[in-house]
Amino acid sequence: MIALLRGYLALFLLTALAAGGCAAGRWTKPGATVEDFNRDSHACGLEAQRGVFARIPVNKRLYQTCMRARGYELVPGGQWVGLRD
Repeated sequence: MIALLRGYLALFLLTALAAGGCAAGRWTKPGATVEDFNRDSHACGLEAQRGVFARIPVNKRLYQTCMRARGYELVPGGQWVGLRD
């Protein structure tokens, strides 16, 4: 009985990890080049670091808001990976 519960727990954890990794998405913007993305991502990363404590390198919400304001969308299968936690 305990072995069966462990098996279900392991399956649940693997499924949750896989779904979490797929749900992250990537940034895309029609007509943008990799240079455009790098420049915008860097600028948004700097903006998201302002006023943040040392243990938290980037305010992810501010970064995403900045990228969206520049015309990027966060979608599954997008072109570029932005800043991570």
